[in-house]
Amino acid sequence: MKVTAILASALAAVAAAAPTATSEKRAVVDLGAFNNFGFANQDLQYLLAINQFDLQAFAQLSAFNNLNIGGFESLFSNDAFDINSLLQLQQIALLSQLGGLGIFGNFDLGSLQLNVFDLGLIGGIGGFDISSLIDKSLAPQIQAIIQQTDISAVIV
Repeated sequence: MKVTAILASALAAVAAAAPTATSEKRAVVDLGAFNNFGFANQDLQYLLAINQFDLQAFAQLSAFNNLNIGGFESLFSNDAFDINSLLQLQQIALLSQLGGLGIFGNFDLGSLQLNVFDLGLIGGIGGFDISSLIDKSLAPQIQAIIQQTDISAVIV
């Protein structure tokens, strides 16, 4: 018997024993607690609109992979636009992209620790209000872009 045949039969046995994907939900995500994934802050809503984050993939990570997204509730309900908010938004964006690609498969993400980025002694900059850098005259343009993007079409 050739080495390749032995290797192929061994891999076939492993593949047959591997768990298959299930379509069962493991958890129910209450989108109401997350303001239906609509940010209370206009600037964060604008970033969502122009970057088109796949929040449905983010919700599916919670439902199918046990990802604890509870730490992000305040991001959607508070009207803060600071460095901490941007860091949380970046985590959501990364997880959404990876989840949309199917990279997590059947992995249990329940033990994944999110929002543990600590600025240490310079932690005061985390609360810096970034909205103070945005020209208030741009508010109507920002609102127009937000209204052009139907967030409800993103979330099913």
